Amino acid sequence: MNVWKANGLKYILLCSLILCAVASVVSLWSYSGSSASQSAAVRQGPSGGFGGGGGPGGGMRGPDSANSADSKNQGTTDQPTNSSTEGTSTSGDKGTTTGNDTSVSSGSGVARDGQHRGPGGMSGNGYGMGGPGGGMGGGRSGNSSSAYATPLAIFAALFFGTFVFIAYRFRAREWKLGERNRGLMLWTVLGVGFFLRMAIAPWISGHMDLMLFRNWATTAADSLSGFYTNGSSDYPPFYIYILYVIGQIGSTDAFSPYMSVLLRLPNILADIVTAYMLYRLASKRVGYGISLGLAIFYVFNPAVFINSTFWGQVDSFFTMLIVGMIVLLVENRVGWSAVLFTVAVLMKPQGIIYGPVLFFELLRQRKIQPWLLSIGGAVVTTILVILPFSWGQEPLWLLDLYKGTVGEYPYASVNAYNFFALIGGNYTQDTTTLFLFSYHTWGMICIVLVTLFTWWMYIRSRKPQFAAAAALVLIAGVFTFASSMHERYLFPAAALAVLAYLYLRDHRFLWLAGGFSLTIFLNTFDIFYSSNSRDQYGIILCVTSLLNVLLFGYLVKVVWDCSKSTTIETAPSTDRVSPELPSAQPAWGASSQGVNTTIDS
Repeated sequence: MNVWKANGLKYILLCSLILCAVASVVSLWSYSGSSASQSAAVRQGPSGGFGGGGGPGGGMRGPDSANSADSKNQGTTDQPTNSSTEGTSTSGDKGTTTGNDTSVSSGSGVARDGQHRGPGGMSGNGYGMGGPGGGMGGGRSGNSSSAYATPLAIFAALFFGTFVFIAYRFRAREWKLGERNRGLMLWTVLGVGFFLRMAIAPWISGHMDLMLFRNWATTAADSLSGFYTNGSSDYPPFYIYILYVIGQIGSTDAFSPYMSVLLRLPNILADIVTAYMLYRLASKRVGYGISLGLAIFYVFNPAVFINSTFWGQVDSFFTMLIVGMIVLLVENRVGWSAVLFTVAVLMKPQGIIYGPVLFFELLRQRKIQPWLLSIGGAVVTTILVILPFSWGQEPLWLLDLYKGTVGEYPYASVNAYNFFALIGGNYTQDTTTLFLFSYHTWGMICIVLVTLFTWWMYIRSRKPQFAAAAALVLIAGVFTFASSMHERYLFPAAALAVLAYLYLRDHRFLWLAGGFSLTIFLNTFDIFYSSNSRDQYGIILCVTSLLNVLLFGYLVKVVWDCSKSTTIETAPSTDRVSPELPSAQPAWGASSQGVNTTIDS
């Protein structure tokens, strides 16, 4: 009895980890057996998906149409084509599901003709994408089976309900947990999060993006240097290296049945790595209980879960880069921070949104050396990343690639539930006049205003620890008020809000982390599962858009308060006391530990 009392928690944690690991192995084993018997033809999902036929509602014929994995749910009309052009598909996020892994084609014979961009979804003419109810309805029709929607919604409700309860219940006290099993508890949380994802991933057909990524992985594995010359992809070069490795592994007989899992794996791992980084940073700035709680918050966050495991997108990997960039910047490792920023931009064009944070810190330091390190790191990184793809290309091929990607979706909002969506601008042409200017012009004005406000707050703070809050303001402001935003662009906000809390010690950032997690989840869930037409002004769109506007307003207030505060710490000192609490009570998450911004132990 005494042995159980002393080691009961350890036994429970070990059993939980083992059970999840066994469930993951059984799930992968069962999936391999079931998919091995499937034919190589693309199978039609419950909502249309990738169909085997070409008639109305027949789904997708394979790679005879143009696709783009980061094109948010764009309506397209594919006409018949006899093109024998070899390459990858490039017009994606269309809202169709893949079948089993063995059913996705290799990406040869892709044409980029017959595209008609608009909110009408795919029309069925017996060719390419399916017809009514079965085609690519902009992420709203032809999506993943709704069989998993209810369990996911229930899990999300429980998660956010628990978050509100814990956040309110413990807002004025420090969480205390036993120190004996500290390492075991952390690795149990991370392990359970990983194995749960691995157990679920094989059975979620996911978004059409998985097929596009598989096509690109196969093409990259065939010829990495010829990826852009042989195919037609709108993705920048960095993530193509990841897809190249996946393509090489997936081409073997042993791993080919697990291709959809392999495509999700980098982002599943990125979820775990980001949670671990937040924990390690928190363990040196707040109490152990809060540190573990933040790891749990990120690992089991429905907004994170649905993106990497259900949708199968790459925002988790991108967010890991941005978090690393901010942490290195605060640690005054400016050169390496610039390297990660460059990698982020070379992975997704929206990485440029975070560029002003690096710029503000370089201006604050007023030294030439950080500028030289940053410029040198960025130039060397860019050359190393793009060089293998540059043979046989025009000198400015990368610039042309970015121009094409940025100008591909000229809409006020592309399923991003923000201010423009709130006033009815979802899939409205950004040249449409709104009062005096077009949506596009208003969006550019708002980007400038948000950037200037962030700069002002950074100057007022006079501390590098403000970098996380600045990055949060930039992404939240640009997402909420700029045009051509997609539903997943807000994804890094949850992690950045946690970072801002750790650096600025204001518990309101934790409420913002929960609030942004909720809106990210609602936006992603609605686009991923909804069967309504994508231009419908529904209740989820209205509520989520309004919440994002209100959250940004609240964020501005919090940042204003923190920027003029004198309590941003750069050296070990006692934690501040929240002004609304009695002096004897520590602020939420406060600790007597000194401040250390290093992640390494």
